[in-house]
Amino acid sequence: MSTFKMILLVAMNYLKNIRCVSVSAAVVAGGLLATSIATDTHSAKAAVEDYEINAATISGDQQNTDFINRVGAKQLANDLRRGGYVIYLRHARTNKDWGDQVSPNLNLDECSTQRRLSPDGKKEAVQIDKGIKAARIPVGDVISSDYCRAYNTAQLVFGKFTKNSNLNFLPCVDCTPQDYKEYANRVSPLLSAMPASGTNTFLVGHDDPFQGVTMGVVPPDGIYPDPMGVSYVVKPLGNGQFELVAKLLPTQWRALAQFGFTACSLI
Repeated sequence: MSTFKMILLVAMNYLKNIRCVSVSAAVVAGGLLATSIATDTHSAKAAVEDYEINAATISGDQQNTDFINRVGAKQLANDLRRGGYVIYLRHARTNKDWGDQVSPNLNLDECSTQRRLSPDGKKEAVQIDKGIKAARIPVGDVISSDYCRAYNTAQLVFGKFTKNSNLNFLPCVDCTPQDYKEYANRVSPLLSAMPASGTNTFLVGHDDPFQGVTMGVVPPDGIYPDPMGVSYVVKPLGNGQFELVAKLLPTQWRALAQFGFTACSLI
């Protein structure tokens, strides 16, 4: 072998090793970020409001706290970029948490009769928007409840939405088993529907409907999604069936942007 070819071979191996080290570092970082996401989500517990405390909400809140993502952050980022998921986003933060669904003055056409997004909630929605864009997550249909705080969140995050009353509250704060069953009947078709190819569907809604629809997946009391602004990533299976995949806080969408590299095998 000529001296020139030997030098060239050494140089190519050196470059390959450098790139492999970079990829390995990304893998390690991915593992750390996956752990970070699981830990941050696990510790982000916000108490159920006094007006809605009962055995079911306390149990559902604990299930929310205990939920562990089924996949690491790197895989989650890559899976979401391919599309095919439904993401249930609880609306961003409001000035006060109170049960306006049972208020005699509630008018879904008049935001002044409802809980509305706080200034911090609006910033939170913008943060989610920036995170989803930075992570290059393809957005398909965006479906919101008829409540102002839900479709205002949708507008701030996605710039679009369609309303669907099946994401609305029932007129209860101390909901019965029959109420939760009704929530499941209403929301499960939305969570189980396949998105358009290469996109993800986003549902922007509320706590009680999500708890009701997850009771059959996480028995006996489902998941009470906490805090406001939290997202649950769902794999739709059709015919009312779905799997819970991951939970993300508003700050964690942007963390997914760190993933994406060329494998050494491509060199």
